[in-house]
Amino acid sequence: MSGVQGIAGHLLASEARNLHAIQKNAKTMIERVIDRLDDYPEAKSRQRAHLVDKDNEMRRLEEVLGAMGEDASSLKDSAMSVMGGLTGLMTGGLEDDILKTSMATYGLAEYEICAYEGMIALAEKAAQERAVPLLESCLAEERAMAEWLHAHMLPTLDRYLELRSQKGLQAAH
Repeated sequence: MSGVQGIAGHLLASEARNLHAIQKNAKTMIERVIDRLDDYPEAKSRQRAHLVDKDNEMRRLEEVLGAMGEDASSLKDSAMSVMGGLTGLMTGGLEDDILKTSMATYGLAEYEICAYEGMIALAEKAAQERAVPLLESCLAEERAMAEWLHAHMLPTLDRYLELRSQKGLQAAH
């Protein structure tokens, strides 16, 4: 590959490695937060389902990389996993943990949507046609999560306020 096709392929592989690491980060963060959602059963259920999405997205990204003769970066994956764990731990100490976590997860999902859209364009320019449906599946999962989070942001706030008025600072968990 040379020219635009080669550059697009190189960038696609780089972005796939980066997004794979970001998925590790998100998965670790969700795993740290999920046990604190007992008062928010819908959110807990949706986050559990999104853990499955994260595993599927990482598998698909590995397929994209494998088809290009590349693999994920274990260094990036490890670093991002640690960051996700720290983020999950840090928000746990906040009195409005559920609100901060919801906003952070929504922001991350929107970032991933943009990243997947860009990767689909790169896959097309790099003549990596087999990557496109894999990336489109990832994109659909992140769009669904972002839509769910957006639709549930105000109900979560209302639930938080209700619990806070009843239980005090325990509303976050």
